[in-house]
Amino acid sequence: MVDSPDENDVTVEKERPGFLRILRNRFFTGLIIALPLAATIWVISFIVTKVDATVWNLLPKELNPGPYLEERIGFNIPGIGLIVAISALFVLGVIASNFIGGSILRFGERILERVPFVRNLYGGLKQIVNTVAKSDERNFKEVCLLEYPRPGLWAIGFVTADLKGAPTKHLKGDYVSIFVPTTPNPTSGFLLFTKRTDLKILDMTPEEGAKMIISGGIVSNDDKLLLEDGTEIELPVQIT
Repeated sequence: MVDSPDENDVTVEKERPGFLRILRNRFFTGLIIALPLAATIWVISFIVTKVDATVWNLLPKELNPGPYLEERIGFNIPGIGLIVAISALFVLGVIASNFIGGSILRFGERILERVPFVRNLYGGLKQIVNTVAKSDERNFKEVCLLEYPRPGLWAIGFVTADLKGAPTKHLKGDYVSIFVPTTPNPTSGFLLFTKRTDLKILDMTPEEGAKMIISGGIVSNDDKLLLEDGTEIELPVQIT
């Protein structure tokens, strides 16, 4: 007597996706790879073009190699202005590193400090640049969750530093400075002071936290894209 096959032992073969669906999924995969690459190239090209135009406008015509090279070879070479700007910054650093150049720069700073509005603007920008340049640690050390703007609502923030300066006279304890950026523009946001015990530190890098904020929560550090044919694509896509 032959036993009838049990329904649980029958392996149901998955329906294979159609040709059009495969084409659509491959096109979608290519689009995911191409969009970040194209956007990166566009941003770099935009920055190089802007720097070139700025440098050419600052230089006198006699010292401007851009039009000369374009006339000789028949087309414009992008990036020459960027090279000129980097070279000029290097020369400025060399000048500032010796005694005579440093004395001239300090004399110029003393003149700027006597101009009312320029003094405040230059002094503030210089302090910010010096603080960032001399920092041995990351500006954004940790990614955290904090209840903001009211209990029950949570926001992603970045722990920037332990509390310093005048606020420490009024805030006693283990307070830290938190930067809470806005979506989708993380360059603006709010500076908050809170106790470290009120924070939930996330297992994310600052880069991953920034991606989540810019995307409005769509992209996280463990996101994967699942296509209809079962193919998983990690975000961002890595090409090997």
